[in-house]
Amino acid sequence: MFNKEAIEAMQYGSGIREASDAVRAAFAEAHVIGLPQHFVMHDLERFLPNRRRARGMMETSSIQDFADYVKRNAEAGSTVFVNGKSMMADAVLNLGTPEAPGHADNRARVKPDTTAAYAALRAIAQGQALEQTRVAEFMEDWAPHIICLKDDEDVPLKRAIGAVRNITIEGLRKVEASEHQLSASKSTFEAVTASSKDPMPTKIHFHCEPYHGFKNRLFVIRVGIRTSEKPAITLRIVNVELREEQMAQELADKVRAAVGDACPVLIGDYSCRQ
Repeated sequence: MFNKEAIEAMQYGSGIREASDAVRAAFAEAHVIGLPQHFVMHDLERFLPNRRRARGMMETSSIQDFADYVKRNAEAGSTVFVNGKSMMADAVLNLGTPEAPGHADNRARVKPDTTAAYAALRAIAQGQALEQTRVAEFMEDWAPHIICLKDDEDVPLKRAIGAVRNITIEGLRKVEASEHQLSASKSTFEAVTASSKDPMPTKIHFHCEPYHGFKNRLFVIRVGIRTSEKPAITLRIVNVELREEQMAQELADKVRAAVGDACPVLIGDYSCRQ
């Protein structure tokens, strides 16, 4: 006589066999199956000597290493997509074709390393209000990359830094803030303009290689002053979106040259839908 537990075990075993048969039939025919919620599918691939197919993500900052990997592992329909916003290129190595679509889960990615100079520029030139000391120290730290201008005429860097450190704000209250590493002074009286003892630059030309191996570029920075109780300086890159587009095109050109005929290189992004 079977007890309740034995009967349930037999029913469960029978259910497993039926589910296995249904899975085999689904793979051979409609590729769709309905199973009870309590059934869990287990992939036995990890117990096999080899994986059934390649899948994974290779990441590097080297365009040449990326290209070598793509050439070695490209399958039918492989395509490289260059994302200009994130400045990286993704190769979908098993994208497949319209007739035989792939799983699109075997990929390679290259993201060039940002140079220290460009990283410093992007961190400070976001249009936010900045303390005088921070701007002056940025100009001192990156002096070899900087040319200061006022009304399109060069301003000696030393004088431009002096202007940043010592700005006079005249308004209903005039605050003369002379900020140095160890001291700050203020005095108050009436007037209405913004001025400085040294010629305050209205633009900064910043030359740098934005990414390792990319060409040197000129970034024009517009300088602004906010006149409140304490002076604040704003820095903003002019036409930053255009510069990003140009760098994205340069990345695409470099990837295209390195990959060659292994697969097409397109501007854009690719997301696999389940």
